[in-house]
Amino acid sequence: MIRARGRYRNQAVQFEQPLEIAEGTEVEVDIHVGKSAESTEGQGWAELAMSRLEQEWDNPEDAIYDDWKKLYGV
Repeated sequence: MIRARGRYRNQAVQFEQPLEIAEGTEVEVDIHVGKSAESTEGQGWAELAMSRLEQEWDNPEDAIYDDWKKLYGV
């Protein structure tokens, strides 16, 4: 994951720094508007929750479900 800041101008996002990704790379973008203390704190909690979920989700005991389509014949 790459985190980048920028400004929206003339129907385009202008990043503060160049992104180190190959030209033509497909990307997915989440837009977070503003810098209020509440949104920054909320973002911190969301990132903490996601990192904890990823730790819980990616474990050897649940690996059997990684190929759930084959397991359930979907």
